Amino acid sequence: MISIDKYSYINGLKDVHPLEKFVLAMSTLAICIFTKSTNLHLIILTVMTLLIVILGKIPFRVFIKMMLIPLTFISIGTLGVAVTITKNTGVLSYGINLGSWMVGFSPYGIKKALIIFFRAYASIGCMYFLAFTTPMVDIIWVLKKMKLPSIFTELMIIIYRFIFVLLETASMIYISQDSRLGYSSIKRSYTSLGKLVSNLFLKSIHRSKELFVALTARGYTGDLNVLEDTKSISPMNIIYIALLETSFIILAFIL
Repeated sequence: MISIDKYSYINGLKDVHPLEKFVLAMSTLAICIFTKSTNLHLIILTVMTLLIVILGKIPFRVFIKMMLIPLTFISIGTLGVAVTITKNTGVLSYGINLGSWMVGFSPYGIKKALIIFFRAYASIGCMYFLAFTTPMVDIIWVLKKMKLPSIFTELMIIIYRFIFVLLETASMIYISQDSRLGYSSIKRSYTSLGKLVSNLFLKSIHRSKELFVALTARGYTGDLNVLEDTKSISPMNIIYIALLETSFIILAFIL
């Protein structure tokens, strides 16, 4: 998470208008969601990877590491879709008997699972493009321009801030425990981890109160205003985005 935030400020597309990156990511995401072509999803994932690594100049190793994070979750979810429970043995390519039922894999279930798997990964690629190339402050600026209710944007800012507060607090507690041999054995590791989680909850409440007091002392009245960079929308970038999205739509009908 910290690496994504760092690269969002130093990437090769940092000077591109945030609205352009937001439109590209969201429109491509919509195409991923409403299409069922696995080939198209692979093309979109490839394009997003090239944009992130080549134009965004994000190290390929970092990108792959981030893409591996949701792999287990997506794999388990799609496995549940692929498995078919039926009494009709003719629909299964492979299965085992469980009493009067058959549990196995059918061609339809496998096809549906593959569509969901690649659709999810292509969608993640779109969101990673936005996350790696656009700071949260710029994303919130775009949402404000879209007239999103301020309560949502304020919550996004506070939650995003507290992600780093939690990470910093957990890191400090872990270092303190580790320096006292809190993780020297399996038994101690479980004990230390339990104490870390409980203390993290209490310290997070305390830090949240300190944050509110600090905001109030600085004149907080319900709106979090931040400085905005003056960036201009590039007509050529708009044309490139339109051509790319049009190509995806055409491929959706062809593939």
